[in-house]
This record gives sequence, C-alpha cells and structure tokens, in this order.
Amino acid sequence: MKLRTLTILLFFICFTGVFGQNKSIKYVLKHSVNSEHIEISILLDSLNTNQAMLMIPRSGPGTYDLTDYLAFFTNVKGYTESNNVLKGIIGRGSFFIFKEENEVLKKISYEVNIKKMENDLLGGFASSKLRDNYLGILGYSVFGFIDGLENNPIVLEINTHKDWPIFSTLKPSKNRKLGSAFYEINNYALLADAQYLLGTNVQILEINEAKIPLFVAVYSETPINIDEIGRRGLLTLKGLANYFGYVPMPHYTFCYEFLIPFSDRHSYGFSMEHLNSMTASFDTSRAIVEYDPKAQIGSMVHHMGHSWVPLRSYGTGYRPFEWQTAPLIETIWLNEGFTWYVAMYHVLENKSILKFFNNVLESAPMYIQKKSLRELSLLGSTQYSMDFNIGRNLFSRGALLAHQLDLEILKKTDGKKSFKDAMLALLRWTEINQRAFEYNEIESIISNGVGVDISEIWNRWQEPMIK
Repeated sequence: MKLRTLTILLFFICFTGVFGQNKSIKYVLKHSVNSEHIEISILLDSLNTNQAMLMIPRSGPGTYDLTDYLAFFTNVKGYTESNNVLKGIIGRGSFFIFKEENEVLKKISYEVNIKKMENDLLGGFASSKLRDNYLGILGYSVFGFIDGLENNPIVLEINTHKDWPIFSTLKPSKNRKLGSAFYEINNYALLADAQYLLGTNVQILEINEAKIPLFVAVYSETPINIDEIGRRGLLTLKGLANYFGYVPMPHYTFCYEFLIPFSDRHSYGFSMEHLNSMTASFDTSRAIVEYDPKAQIGSMVHHMGHSWVPLRSYGTGYRPFEWQTAPLIETIWLNEGFTWYVAMYHVLENKSILKFFNNVLESAPMYIQKKSLRELSLLGSTQYSMDFNIGRNLFSRGALLAHQLDLEILKKTDGKKSFKDAMLALLRWTEINQRAFEYNEIESIISNGVGVDISEIWNRWQEPMIK
C-alpha cells in the first residue's frame, strides 16, 4: 500500500512538472482603427530576464526567403513582477533581450507598424495590410515568440473596433465575432501560420457542398464575384480529393486580396500556402468578377495541394521550422515540382504542361544548369522568387522527375500503381514516423512504397544538367 501511494505521488509530481513546462501563454492583439500600428502583449508565467529572448520571424514555411520583419517592431518593453519596465534591446540577430539581470518578467509588449510594413515590403505576398476598413494579418509577420516556449499552448485574444467582424483561418466561421475574439492554439507554429482578417470590408463565403468546412475570405478594392471564387475553390478541393483519395485538412480557407497597388514599386501575384489555407494578393486588374467555365485554377490547385505535400510530408529544414532565419532546404524541387505535376498533369489533365517544364530547362542560364538538384534547392532556400530562374527550374526539374517516375511505375506494375502511390508512400511514411525525411531516405521510401526500384531514374536526376 505504501509503495502504491509513493508511486502515485511520484507520478503526480512528474505530471505536474511536465504540465508546468507547457502552461498556456496568452497573446493579446489590440488594434485601433485610426492607428497605423497594432499592439501585441505576451503574458508570461514568471520568466527570468536572463532567459528571455523575444524572437522575431524572418521567414515562414514555403516562403524560401528572408524578410526583415524586425524592422517594423517598435516600443518593445518587458514588465517585471517588481513593477519595473525594461526596454527591449535588439540582439545579434532577429530578437530582443532585456538586459536587467535577475528580474522576473510577467509581460512583454510591442507594436508593429503595419503601414510601414506594406510600404517597405515590395512583394504583396509578404506583408500584412492596413487598408479601408480592413486589417489583414499574416501571423508570422507580427507574432514574435519566446525562445524555448514554441511548443506551449497559446490563448489568443484579438481586440478591435466594436463594429469590426473578426475572421481567422484558425477556426473559420461565417458567424464572426464583433470587436473581440478568442482562440485556443496548440503551439506557436499554428499561431504564426494562420491569417487574421478584421474589418467591415471583408467578405466571407462558406461553400456548403464541400467535404470539409470550406471558406472564401476576400478583401477587394474593386467589385468581385465571391461565388465564382467559391465555385473554383470547390472544383479545386474535389479534384485533389479525387486524386489523393482523402482530405487531410479539418477545414480550409481561400484568402484573397484584390488591391490597388501601394505604389509603382510594388508587385502582386505570388500566392502562399498554409496548413489549412492559402493566401493570394493580387492587384485589382486580376479581380474575379464573372463566371468562367474555362478559368485557370492551376494556382489554386497547386497551393491547396501543398496541404498534402510538403505541409504534411516534408524533408529536413521544412519542419520543425527555423523561424528566425530562412532554413536550408534540400527538397524544394519535391515540394514545388511534385505538387505542380500533380496539380497540372493529373488533377487538371493539362498534358501540355510538360512542354513548358522542358522549355524552362532548355532555356536555363549556365549557372543553373551546373547545379545539381540538391545544390539548386539549397540556393533556392533564400532566392526562390528573388531570382525566379531558380524557382522555375526547381519546380520544372521536380515535375519532370515526377513524370519519369510516373511512367516507370506504371510500366513496371502494369498500370496497377502510379506516381500517386509514390506521393501516398511519402505521406504514409511521415504519418508513421512523425519526422522529416532525410535526403538519402527519399528514394527508398518511394521504391518500397510502390514496389518498383526507382534508383536509376533518381540518381540520374540528381546530377547537374551539364558538368
């Protein structure tokens, strides 16, 4: 009896110790309609100043870029249990520290200048926006995190004008809260990956015919047809669900912005994938205004397709993500090329896309042709869109590799298996192993998954185009 009591006591101590290490952190986002800033507070459970580092992201999954979000963070302060207010000091990197020793922080607050962010970041996909009756937030552009506490659960409170509806891809709903909203989030990665759309000029559509809760959220500075966007989104989901045979997302949101360009320097057109959403920032000339049975939906299919690969099956560097830098990723060709191949060749049945991919390779500059697939991916980790020769060649090489694998698998299995089974093998492997696959594991995962030795094709595509 005594031994049993001691065992229970030790279990309770261990359990409470672990639970204590994962206490919820509360984030509070405040927005005033007439301000160019938002204010964010992080409420802490007694964090010593010697350990406190407020990390500011410089990248996000799939951006393949470095963005200096820290440049828009101001008025960083730490509040101690002894009622001292400490100024945040920029460290040697993208973070703030609080130099006063042996103080205990109970709160950190800062402001983010959204207007300056949109002015300075010339790519529309990279920035949060503050427009007429609209605040559109990319999570990783405004939310910092405390180093070491990335896996703690989070409670997020958003406060804005009492008449402004609040929408988030965390928990999408047509019935939006006005003025304030609360969200419970498992960890920082999910907080940063999400989008938050505030304001009376945000339009929301729920697509009832979908297999999962499916939404369109739009801010537009020109008339648009949200039902047509929804129709295209439903086609996208159906096509991908038919191809893969299942849908991994609990819900999904297509977030669109159609904007009057901030200036002549700004560019629009790149979209971004997220775990359960995609964001597209276009100028008003690309507004979707009418039904088009021949609408080009390749970008929608591609970006939603990322919710399978790489967002749920990925190589080293992609997850766990290094928010404070652009991680070196060896498998961008797989992330982008395999998904473009599935989207265009199979889901949309555009067989002529192979000609485009081949043309990209044939016209590649010499410095790209001399790079192996792995080397080109490492280069693309920070320059994918900056030098789009790199980006185009990465996804084109990956897509053409996928096509050759498709033909080989079909041939060796008498049509019983195809490239789809290779994709499913990667997804299944990640679900079982719960980690990123190493580069030297990819070939065997696919070979074992489809029952075909793909090593000869794999090895050939790893080489530079010219030596």
